[in-house]
Amino acid sequence: MRTFIVLGLIGAAGAAACGSSNSTADADITTYDCADDTRAETYTVGDEHMGAAGMIDVKLMSADPAPPARGNNTWVMLLSSMSDGVVGAPMDGMESDIEVTPYMPDHMHGTPLVPQITPVDGQTGQYTLTPVNLWMPGLWATTIAVDLGSASDKVVYNFCLPE
Repeated sequence: MRTFIVLGLIGAAGAAACGSSNSTADADITTYDCADDTRAETYTVGDEHMGAAGMIDVKLMSADPAPPARGNNTWVMLLSSMSDGVVGAPMDGMESDIEVTPYMPDHMHGTPLVPQITPVDGQTGQYTLTPVNLWMPGLWATTIAVDLGSASDKVVYNFCLPE
């Protein structure tokens, strides 16, 4: 019976470690080999994604730092409507309808900071997202979700941070 208890405790500890959202343990990771990660995309100015539901188009106009790096980042995006695969007009006044969620799929955790969305003065449909907090090396899947009233749509940017 003692063997089953010990094995049960070891198994529980192992499972907890694999799915850990312990930011202290994750913070100890200082590098990640992005070369073999096929999920990552290369940052380029104007990186454009069509929404999963085909209702929005998001263009990443800039990132500071560029490419995205460990720590707090500031992104500027252009949000446009879409219909039948054709990009339409830039969408103004959407700042309260946009949600930005950085997430590490390999570690199953996000970030403690919530990015604020503000319109860019004089730039129709452009929004500043800050801080996009990518606090450790590895693959970050950052979802930009837009509530369109009766529907919603989203895009995901997958950037790998080597350090």
